[in-house]
Amino acid sequence: MHQLRNDITDPDMAAKRCPKCGSTNPRYFTHCVECGAKLEEGAKKVGNTLAYVKMGLILCLAVVIIVYIVLPVYQHSVTIGKNASEAISAGQTLPPRIESSLNRPVGNSDLQITMNSARNGDNTFNSNRFFLVSVTLKNVRSTGNITVYSNDFTLVDTDGNSYSPYGIGSKVLYDLGPSQQVSGAEMIFVIPQKASVKEILFTFPGTSVLAGNRPVVAFVV
Repeated sequence: MHQLRNDITDPDMAAKRCPKCGSTNPRYFTHCVECGAKLEEGAKKVGNTLAYVKMGLILCLAVVIIVYIVLPVYQHSVTIGKNASEAISAGQTLPPRIESSLNRPVGNSDLQITMNSARNGDNTFNSNRFFLVSVTLKNVRSTGNITVYSNDFTLVDTDGNSYSPYGIGSKVLYDLGPSQQVSGAEMIFVIPQKASVKEILFTFPGTSVLAGNRPVVAFVV
């Protein structure tokens, strides 16, 4: 009790007097030591102290997350991106590219594709226009099917923008049986009015012999 009295008389430890009995209390006390009345000033300061402690803990946690999680992930991403960039520069991930033209069959021992025509459509859609492409697909295998999807085709304009067709004819895909041929299957591309078509790309499907390389045929329009 004697030590407590010394603390109370210390100016640095003193708070406001008790509103009920007038006794002086240490600043961090929430209730008067003499009468037990609540000391509002002390409670407020304790609350402020707890808020500072919580803020400090949050900052420490944020630092730990940045140092041990964010930075390692970022460094890993940079490394992966650098490796991918180097691989692309070295030509390791780019598929073989074959350039062709209209009415010239291109293929391998599995699949043959011919682009019969490429022209602007008569209809427009809002600020866009239709571009129509007709192709012939042939499975040259004697056994086994080959599936060709509409997203194996891509239209590229002179600005480098790419567009996918709305199906092949009325289908999303063609599952070609042995020696089966589909002639004049039409694809519709919707492109901006001012777009200038550069080429139509076809990526050989994964069911063909060359699936490992997935070569790309560029039909120059």
